[in-house]
Amino acid sequence: MVNLLKQTIEEQELIALKFKYHPDALFMYSIGVNDKFYFGVEEYDFELSGYQIRKTSDIENFIIVDNYSSKINELEGLKEEIVYYPINLTSFETIFNYLKETDQIISIEREYGDEDGFFLIGKIVKVTEDEIWFKDFNINGVWNEELNIVPFEIITTIRFNSKYINTWTKYIKWN
Repeated sequence: MVNLLKQTIEEQELIALKFKYHPDALFMYSIGVNDKFYFGVEEYDFELSGYQIRKTSDIENFIIVDNYSSKINELEGLKEEIVYYPINLTSFETIFNYLKETDQIISIEREYGDEDGFFLIGKIVKVTEDEIWFKDFNINGVWNEELNIVPFEIITTIRFNSKYINTWTKYIKWN
């Protein structure tokens, strides 16, 4: 499957990806993939809807989307808007170190076995070989004093540069 996903990068093809823990397929343009991680940008309603990194092992299947809506995406210039971030997908550690260096707000999620609704949005403070130290903020845009120490093994999804995250970034209380 990894080799087939790599071909979609070269061809800039829109794909519908089905993950084990997500009821619906996600429409994505692939940016990078290896045996551990998939990196792509989601397409939703003819717009790029944020960058995501997920575990390759969580992919059930995918299909190439070659229909009129994918042609509209081309006419709208979506492929030209894709940013090919040079993220090293070797490990969670290399991924989070890159994102920490960019100093941006990101979100991390656990999408399976998620009885507690695990979702954090904020900044990476520290990266170790098996966890990140993460500073998040509450629903009122106020930074929490206490850091979250999150083991990599519970993370299914890393998101950045999405409308949701970028809007929070614009209005967050930085003090």
